[in-house]
Amino acid sequence: MSRTAMSRWWKIPAGPVFWMVTVQVAWTITLVAWIIYFVERREELEGWSTLVAGILLLCLLLAGVTVIVIHFGRQVAHNRAVKDFVSTVSHDLRSPLATVKLHLQTLEYRTLSPEQQTLCLATALEELNRLESGIEDILTASRVERGNLRLDKDPVELADFLTSYCDDKGRMLSLHDAVLSWTPPQTQRFKVRADPKLLRQMLDNLIDNALVHGPRGVKIDLGLSERGGAAVIHVSDNGPGIVRSQRKKIFRMFYRAPGHRKHRKGTGLGLFIVASIAKAHSGRAWVDSDGAGKGSTFHVAIPFAKEERNPS
Repeated sequence: MSRTAMSRWWKIPAGPVFWMVTVQVAWTITLVAWIIYFVERREELEGWSTLVAGILLLCLLLAGVTVIVIHFGRQVAHNRAVKDFVSTVSHDLRSPLATVKLHLQTLEYRTLSPEQQTLCLATALEELNRLESGIEDILTASRVERGNLRLDKDPVELADFLTSYCDDKGRMLSLHDAVLSWTPPQTQRFKVRADPKLLRQMLDNLIDNALVHGPRGVKIDLGLSERGGAAVIHVSDNGPGIVRSQRKKIFRMFYRAPGHRKHRKGTGLGLFIVASIAKAHSGRAWVDSDGAGKGSTFHVAIPFAKEERNPS
């Protein structure tokens, strides 16, 4: 075989499916060869026990190789996701900087009205906030992966916290023609022990998820309820919805649902961080949706503080 032919042979794609099929074929050939060998020399091999022992050994070998191939396939998928993540992050970090630079140059070299100056500064500030949020997501995901996500817990009244959050976030969302609505509960108290910074990061990721996937002018509703000794935050939108088969997968690290448009902003870490923050608070995150095109509702449950369990 020539060197050129050899180089072409090594370029043949050899993914997990290829190796699994190869292992199955090799195992089948080996098993058949062993049975033929045993039948021809069964008198020398002391009866059927040798055949059974040989088959069991081959089964163990097959099981071991299968586990290795499955692990290899997952590692390949993870490496591919990491490469996509690096590419996306490179763009998402560069894009806000370019926007900020453009608006600052506009302020420096052009004469603008006070209203135009305010708009330029507001846009630049929003892009810097987006850049900061992206960097914080990367750092948080890294801490989660290393198992050292620290919580600085304080008593938090969730109704008051969400009211303050919506007042701040609503102004930013108006730049996107998005509508954020929130009706605080009138009689109940929702006191938890939580890290306010991580709570805000979690809410930011849920809101940003609705902005990224929803239509222009997306409507986002925040809610708060009690369920099983926990306060449950609800974030609903009128976006494209989520099919049942994707509802657990979207909380995985780097996961992007099929049909995700490549030009959309985002690192693929947002919902993974939401679930991780909820878990760090001894809670959980999940999503409900009536299907494609029917919007979705994300829920985050956080246990009530022990000293106060939602008195009316």
